[in-house]
Amino acid sequence: MTNLHVETPLGTTPQSISVARVVNQAKITPFHKRVFALCTLLMIVDGYDMISYGSVVQTLILEWGMTPQQGGYLGAAALVGMLIGGMFVAPLADRFGRKNLLLGCLIGSATFSLACALAFNFETLFIARTLVGISLGAMVPNFVAMTGEFAPQRLRSFAVCFVCSVYSIGGIIAGLLGMFLIPNFGWHSVFWVSVSFIVLAPVVWKLMPESPMFLSKLPARRTEFESVISRISPETNPRAVIAVEEPKQQSAPFIEIFRRGNGSNTLLIWVVFLMTMLLSYGLNTWLPTLMASAGYSLGGGLFNLVVLNIGGFLGAVLGGYLADRFRIKNVILAYFVVATLSLASLALTQNNLIVNLLLVLAGATTVGTLSVIHALAAEYYPSAMRSTGIGWAAGIGRLGAIAGPVLGGALLGLALPFSQNFLAVAIPGVIGAIAMAFVNMSKATKDME
Repeated sequence: MTNLHVETPLGTTPQSISVARVVNQAKITPFHKRVFALCTLLMIVDGYDMISYGSVVQTLILEWGMTPQQGGYLGAAALVGMLIGGMFVAPLADRFGRKNLLLGCLIGSATFSLACALAFNFETLFIARTLVGISLGAMVPNFVAMTGEFAPQRLRSFAVCFVCSVYSIGGIIAGLLGMFLIPNFGWHSVFWVSVSFIVLAPVVWKLMPESPMFLSKLPARRTEFESVISRISPETNPRAVIAVEEPKQQSAPFIEIFRRGNGSNTLLIWVVFLMTMLLSYGLNTWLPTLMASAGYSLGGGLFNLVVLNIGGFLGAVLGGYLADRFRIKNVILAYFVVATLSLASLALTQNNLIVNLLLVLAGATTVGTLSVIHALAAEYYPSAMRSTGIGWAAGIGRLGAIAGPVLGGALLGLALPFSQNFLAVAIPGVIGAIAMAFVNMSKATKDME
């Protein structure tokens, strides 16, 4: 990342200005809005592709004679792929550019979704979903980073949080389309929609600019860089803009996040990430099937999935607002308590209105919490080890995301009564609340400054 320094780099004039300062101080223009809109569209694609499996798993179990455990493994396949894509493919953007990687991943996700639509057994769908996950796992970090690299500093957090929050919009679309498509055209049609997202590739190619931070380091693409700068900040002379890079700091060793008495807090934060992702991905995979076990129709179960993600969107937006005004620990703790109560209360009623109100609350405080937990880690760890702390927390959390569909399948395999299913689902909320209550948010500041 580029940052402004007092020193004047060799070959520049005292009037030179860093690209970071230009971006940070820019006023919002239609060019900014275009970039944010494209990144938002890509997040909706990710939300649809990830949550669409939850709309088809019940039908797959019936048509293919799968066990719930096999359904859970299929649900985890894309999440395993996302872990691989995020770790090993996403960093390639530093070499080839964010725009090129975004295009490749968008085309890849559509292509592998075609393989999902044509899958004919457990094994072929497992492989296809894993490959979709690899594409999405590399795409998401880069369009989120792209959002941050174009947003002015005063609006950066809001812009990134908003883009992340529309993940649930993709889930809403998946549920609504599933209600219509599956009864009329079969489960394959849900994945054909994912294939159709390839129409966005020429749009991204034509309208998405390359990251100004990436271009600033490439003298051969100076003309393109100046064109981007002139649209980010029309009042700035693009020829005066330069890349001034901070000297790279050595990454904090992994052990640092456990030193100075912070071992227990680090483990507790990991538990918070684990429980949040386990709940979110587990519910998005298995909610329609859980509702079917209570006698709801397929359409009714899919509508419940839509309601859950409406709550997720509202909860993400509200969580970002509350976290800026109250202690983030209190916000996440309150979310876990509400999640536990709302999920447990689903075991007590089958009244449609009450069920859907409880699902809005459950979605807001499970799916919605995904947008808040990364801010928790960022606030806890000091800058010297922030990347290490956030990276490990997110990685451990991804294990919870993988476990959610698998454990949900195991739970359904027990064939418990409907009420006991939701009481069991509420348990991670209790664990998350206890872990959050014991996190000492002031300790890192006191011990590591």
